[in-house]
Amino acid sequence: MKDNWDNRKKESFVEYFHNQQTIESQSEGYNSKLEFGTAGIRGRLGLGEGRLNKFTIGKVALGIAKYLTDHAKSPSVVIYFDTRHLSYEFSNLIADVLATKNIKVYVTNTYRSTPELSFAVRHLKTTAGIMITASHNPKDYNGIKVYGSDGAQLDTESSIALSGYIDELGDPLKIDMECSIRKTEEYVHIISEEVKENYIKHVTNSVGIIPTSNLRVVFSSLHGTSVPIVPTILERLKFKSFSLVEEQCVPDPNFSSVDSANPEDYKAFDKAIEKAKNMQSGLLICTDPDADRVGIAEIDIDGNVYYYNGNEIGALLLNYQIKKTSHLNNRVMVQSIVTSELGKNIAKENNVLVKEVLTGFKFIAKEIRDLSPDDKFIFGYEESYGYLADPFVRDKDAIQIVPLIIKYASELKTTGRMLKDELNDIYKRVGKHNDKLFSQTFEGINGKTKIDKIMSEMRCNPPKSIAGLSVIRIEDYEKQERLESGSVTKINVPKANVLKIYFESGFIALRPSGTEPKIKLYVSLKSDNFERLADEISNSIFKI
Repeated sequence: MKDNWDNRKKESFVEYFHNQQTIESQSEGYNSKLEFGTAGIRGRLGLGEGRLNKFTIGKVALGIAKYLTDHAKSPSVVIYFDTRHLSYEFSNLIADVLATKNIKVYVTNTYRSTPELSFAVRHLKTTAGIMITASHNPKDYNGIKVYGSDGAQLDTESSIALSGYIDELGDPLKIDMECSIRKTEEYVHIISEEVKENYIKHVTNSVGIIPTSNLRVVFSSLHGTSVPIVPTILERLKFKSFSLVEEQCVPDPNFSSVDSANPEDYKAFDKAIEKAKNMQSGLLICTDPDADRVGIAEIDIDGNVYYYNGNEIGALLLNYQIKKTSHLNNRVMVQSIVTSELGKNIAKENNVLVKEVLTGFKFIAKEIRDLSPDDKFIFGYEESYGYLADPFVRDKDAIQIVPLIIKYASELKTTGRMLKDELNDIYKRVGKHNDKLFSQTFEGINGKTKIDKIMSEMRCNPPKSIAGLSVIRIEDYEKQERLESGSVTKINVPKANVLKIYFESGFIALRPSGTEPKIKLYVSLKSDNFERLADEISNSIFKI
């Protein structure tokens, strides 16, 4: 399928800000300041130092340039961008700034996905990578992710150091951002199609043969970067029983056909369901705009729709990877600390070593990097719909997962089974786990203060019970301490602003976002009254 990117009218910065109807007053952008966090920088497009525009992006680019020239002899960078407003323009601006500082830059003339960026860094052996994306955020957001030479997002120490370089530049309006056309021509290079082809080859080799069955698949890119590359991969794997949600498989920075371009939101599947019911299809798949997250749903023979949450998808994929690697010894899986106990129980049942890390796929990437030669990584995931089966990429990769989950479903289909049958079998073996995520947004200047107050109250006054559940243990990853039975012990984890509270029936975790004015509450419990109990916990903590 040919995309229509070439026909898209490229935007100038002036045109965008003239035409954009902002959600809040422009004064907000002048009363706040964007900060480069541990996951990069992400925020609304707009005017002022608190918004993304050519001045704030230029400042970040110059900070990156200074950081790289201080830390590498002959630095090189690959820059990819997604389908969002001004992603293409930001990519060009950053490339020009880096080139002016004598840094070799590889760019693309069309949109690409985040996992492709991670692969390109490794394939080209560049010093760093830059991805212009705001992932699954609303249409008026954009952002920058910075990657190290291993294809993983910068580790915490490097992110803090880079942030210092950016901050010391001061007011972005006072920075001289004049770029040299000669330097751009000398140092900026269009990336070869061979890199994309090599990535596709890695995916197809990893997945192998998809068995023939009567499985039908409906796929949507939610206006993002996974089309045309996913259809190309499926065709090369000789799987043709898929249909695209055509109106959602074109690049559109306004995400016009969906309220939220996020596969975590079940409403994102509405048009896929509509198409699937007309075609009696079984498996529905959606990826987010930069194609690092993937969601799935199934329709049974009676027309009932089952939506899978991130923990369930992770458990299914882990279960499949364990089956595929039964001949291997010293198998390892990695998951984040806010991910359900379900995956851990599956791993333990099959003698697979479990490693838990802080939220953020860079920590999973570090575990992969630090494995001994005898260890065999088989799967890594986060509950937020991010998965990695084959580590030729070092970030979550929806593109490699799409054909893998199709292969799994097709194998099941040959015996008259569905993914939900497989999940029910898992629950029978290790017990059913219920999971829910609450995300509270506190906009404006006082938003961060509200979030800090919630975390401070929980730390200063550790609860003995929440919603009738007795607390048995609290882990504070910022203090690197565990409180249990009245005694405090140290825990060997990197510092992070996360609290994890355990009960007999499971756990909850509180984690403020590093890039957005949000605080997330993760609830993972075994309970017959889970929905009511989860709501009570949320109301108690957020004082709703």
